Amino acid sequence: MKNSTEKNINIFVLIFILLTFLISSFVLANDNLPEEKVKNVFTNIETALIPLKNADQLSRSNIREVLKQYLLPEVSTQYFSHKVLGLHLAKLSPEQKEAFRTELTNQLIDTYSHLLSKYNNEAINIGKSSISKSGKVAMVNMTIIGKNKTNKALVKLIKLHDETWLFYDIVVEGISMLESKQKEINSSFNKLGPEQTLLQLQNNSSLSNKRV
Repeated sequence: MKNSTEKNINIFVLIFILLTFLISSFVLANDNLPEEKVKNVFTNIETALIPLKNADQLSRSNIREVLKQYLLPEVSTQYFSHKVLGLHLAKLSPEQKEAFRTELTNQLIDTYSHLLSKYNNEAINIGKSSISKSGKVAMVNMTIIGKNKTNKALVKLIKLHDETWLFYDIVVEGISMLESKQKEINSSFNKLGPEQTLLQLQNNSSLSNKRV
């Protein structure tokens, strides 16, 4: 009788462990959905912007700090910078690649801060994602509903080897930030070369940091 009872207890324990594992796997899978990543990031950004707006402190520098805290850790800065540099990447030393990555990331954050500098407690709605056939790229629709105007954007994410989704581009009013930077860098490389292009980016970053 005792053996039978112990056997039943062991079966129940095994079932409990299996159910716990399945539930944990389900929760983890939901956390890894690209639309959930976008929703979580922009919810944090929105939550941080509201008190700044209410306190009349929605400056570019304050917005940049919010973006560095909540957006930057969720961006694949290497993928973004490599895509922007394209064929020019092969011409650069490892030190130059890292320098360009730093400056392009600064440009990315500054572009977002400019977009959000007019934030006025808009509602940010996140749609479902569409994933490429390779399963490596996702696009998530985002609608920003204001009092007088509704803007639509498309966020692009790349899946890393550890199954994590990270941002790498945003399309606003049909304009891709990544493609815009590609054209800008291509033009600058052709006219000025890599050293002067990097210097120009650094000067732009310095000017941006002085803005309030």
